[in-house]
Amino acid sequence: MTRPTFIPTWAAAGMTAILLALFSLSAPIIAHEGHDHGGTAKPADARLAPRFEVRSEDVEIVGVLADKDLLIYVDRASDNGPIQGAQIEVEGQGIKGLASAMGDGVYQIPAAALAQAGKHPLTLTIQAGEIVDLLSATLEVGEVPAAASAKETTERPWWLFAGISLLLLCGGLVTRRLRRQARERAIHHV
Repeated sequence: MTRPTFIPTWAAAGMTAILLALFSLSAPIIAHEGHDHGGTAKPADARLAPRFEVRSEDVEIVGVLADKDLLIYVDRASDNGPIQGAQIEVEGQGIKGLASAMGDGVYQIPAAALAQAGKHPLTLTIQAGEIVDLLSATLEVGEVPAAASAKETTERPWWLFAGISLLLLCGGLVTRRLRRQARERAIHHV
């Protein structure tokens, strides 16, 4: 008695091998929150510019080191609106002077000395209308990471390719054997 088949046995074996190969490639994608199913992930390459934040009763200040300039964002603490026309004097090691207005509460001062790695204490004097404030801040500049080597960025896990190749080879051998068995059965049934 023969059993009914919808697809030949060799085709089922081939499809199984292909599905296993595809599943092994997608296994890292199946990971979900709290389960990474692999090695530890490298942190995102988010290189934020060095910055500081200072707040008083009247003003909020954020300073951002952009290349060799220090950008200073000045807002009112009460409504977070930008303060226009302020005079901002910045003092620190290797930096002293008045910041020039760029518009919308943004001020700029050359600060090449702050580009070096380390902690840079700064004193900010703000005068804007009735607001007069003396604030201190610390700008912390980290070491610039070395660029990743070409070998590191192009390296792929060898075991993944070896495993997929082995899986495809086994699938091919199983398919060949099943075809041979089907051919022998067909000869014996005739």
